[in-house]
Amino acid sequence: MQFSLFSTLLFIGIIQGLVTSVILLLTKHNKRSNRFLAFAILALCLLSTNRILHSLGLWHTHYLRFFPSSAEVLIAPSFYFFIIYLLHSNRKFTWKQALHFLPFAVFQSYSFFVYFYTLTTPSLYEKDLIAESLHFGFIKNIIEEGIGNTLTVIYTALGYKDLRSYRIWLKNTNADNSYPDFSWLWRLFTLCIILVAYLTTGHLLHVFFRLNDVFTLHWDLFSIYLAFVVYYVGFAGYKQSHVEVAINMTKNLKVNSSNITKSEVQNIAHLLEKSMMQDKLFLNPTLSLKEVSDALDVSQRNLSYTINQHFQKSFRELINEYRIEEIKTQLNDENLKKRSIFGIAMDCGFNSEASFYRVFKKNTGSSPKEFLHANSH
Repeated sequence: MQFSLFSTLLFIGIIQGLVTSVILLLTKHNKRSNRFLAFAILALCLLSTNRILHSLGLWHTHYLRFFPSSAEVLIAPSFYFFIIYLLHSNRKFTWKQALHFLPFAVFQSYSFFVYFYTLTTPSLYEKDLIAESLHFGFIKNIIEEGIGNTLTVIYTALGYKDLRSYRIWLKNTNADNSYPDFSWLWRLFTLCIILVAYLTTGHLLHVFFRLNDVFTLHWDLFSIYLAFVVYYVGFAGYKQSHVEVAINMTKNLKVNSSNITKSEVQNIAHLLEKSMMQDKLFLNPTLSLKEVSDALDVSQRNLSYTINQHFQKSFRELINEYRIEEIKTQLNDENLKKRSIFGIAMDCGFNSEASFYRVFKKNTGSSPKEFLHANSH
């Protein structure tokens, strides 16, 4: 038994995944979300274990032949419910939702049955004959893998839809910078799409054209890719383990449609600019579209439409723009030179240091320190 580069990478990924899963299961924040993320990472670890068993030849030993694992059909629903409870931490899990894990329960039960049914048979050849009489190869390699790929596509689409709704809600109705935008999840969706396309292509080439060399290379490259996914999910999952979002998203406003006239848009825009300049509503770090619409005595739909059409921005972008302009003014104030940069940012409505530096860079093209240096001469 000799560890190759593939098995070494996978082994390290498994160790990291197991440690991260334990941390996620023990964390006290957003328990449901972290629990499902832990399940997803554990499923990835199981999938990696299967690859190690094959690459090290352990699959051909008595006790590890037909190692019982159906992780392929557990990963997608676990990630989906991780996203659901990440965005809605106060939502409760129901028995109806448990049906999403029925495919895993069925295939895992079948895997256990084959494993224990053949366990007392000493000969690997006889084990294989028994397994084939139970249609092991067809069920595992064709049906289970096909369903696993299909579920990944379905749950990726569902998760994408929910995350997109959240980001639209965040962008158009909320200027609280403590709310995360979960950019790392977008990258995870990309990884999932690449993974499914890769697995499906390799699977079809093997099934229909019997390209064994391509199939072997397919699994070797998959080993490296899987190790990377485990590293990435483990690292990103650990970083977000403290995040807890409890929101009640109403139906997103259709910001591109409204019945108001151009003159009404101009009037609302004038009222908005006046309230920002005089009342400085943007100084409120948790400012919402509803609070501004109440202050201006206009509907949220009309206000959102005006911001989108007149200012060509989202609500969040517009409020942050006012905050940045106020920060720039205060940074140039000699009386405030001794104050910390983020201290000024907090007074101007930012409650997240990371968001402040990112938004400042996006709006000005420079960091706060670079801005100070450029304006100190």
